Amino acid sequence: MTLALVAGASTALAQTSPKITSQSIIVNPVVSPLRVNVWTAKDTTGTQTPTYVAGDRIVLNVKTTQDAYVYLFNVNQQGNINLILPNRFTSGANFIKANTTKSFPSKEDKFTFDIAGPAGLNKVLAVASTDELDLDAIAQFKEDQETGFATVTIKGGQNGLAQALSIIVKPLASKDWVTDVAQYQISAKVATPPVPVVSTTTTTTSTWKSSFKSTLSLVRVYDFYANQLKGQGYESDEMTTSRMQVVGQLSLPGGTTANLTVKQRPGTTMYDVVLVRKQAR
Repeated sequence: MTLALVAGASTALAQTSPKITSQSIIVNPVVSPLRVNVWTAKDTTGTQTPTYVAGDRIVLNVKTTQDAYVYLFNVNQQGNINLILPNRFTSGANFIKANTTKSFPSKEDKFTFDIAGPAGLNKVLAVASTDELDLDAIAQFKEDQETGFATVTIKGGQNGLAQALSIIVKPLASKDWVTDVAQYQISAKVATPPVPVVSTTTTTTSTWKSSFKSTLSLVRVYDFYANQLKGQGYESDEMTTSRMQVVGQLSLPGGTTANLTVKQRPGTTMYDVVLVRKQAR
C-alpha cells in the first residue's frame, strides 16, 4: 500500500485517487465506499478555515457513510498532537452508525472545549475504519491520569502522525479505511488568560493565584478555568454568580475538591483568579 503524505502539495495521482489538498495529512490512494467528513461548528462545509479566539468554544462534528470506528486527532501550530476521540468521557465512544452525525462535545456533555492557544493553524484529522484500530503505538490511557483523554506518545507533528498511522492502517484493505481533515485558525488578537502559578502549598492543599487583564466577560473567564478542571476529570458541584464575582466548587470522584473564584475589579477589565485544591484524606 502506498500512502501520500502531503504538506501543501498538489501532486496528481491516478484517476481513481481522491483529490489531495493542502489540508491532507494521510490519504488513502483508492476510492472507497466508506467516506468520512469532519467539520467545526463554524464551518459546516469542512472546506474553509474558520477563525477562533481564546475563550471561544469549539464543537467538532463527524459523519460516515458506513458504520465505522472514527478517530479524531488535533495537530496544532507547534506540532503538538491530541487524540480527541475516543476518550473516557460520556460521549467518548468512537463507533458511529452510518449517516449519523456525532458531535464532540455533545449537548449532553457537562463540559465544553474552550480555545486556549497557541495562536496559529490547527488541523483535525478524522480516520474512519470498518475495523477497530490498535492505537497503542500512538496513544495510551494511563491508569493514574486524571484527564479523560489519552496521552499521545508520538512526536513530529503532522508528519510524525502520518507515518505512525500509515503503519497502523497497512494491514487493512484500502477500501476499509478513509480520512478527512478540517482546519481552523486560532487568532492571537485576544490574549489567553494565564494559567495560575502555585503560590502556597501544603501536604493536602494548594492555592493558585493570578491577576490579568482580559476582554472576555466574567463568566467566560470563569468557564476558561472551570473547563481546564473538567478536562482533568472534575465535575461541577455548585456555582454562585454575582455582578463582579463567580465562585464555583468542583470535585473528583475520589473526594478531591477545587474551589474556583474569579473576581472582576470594578470599572476595569482586570481579573483576579484564585483556585484552591484540597486532596481527599
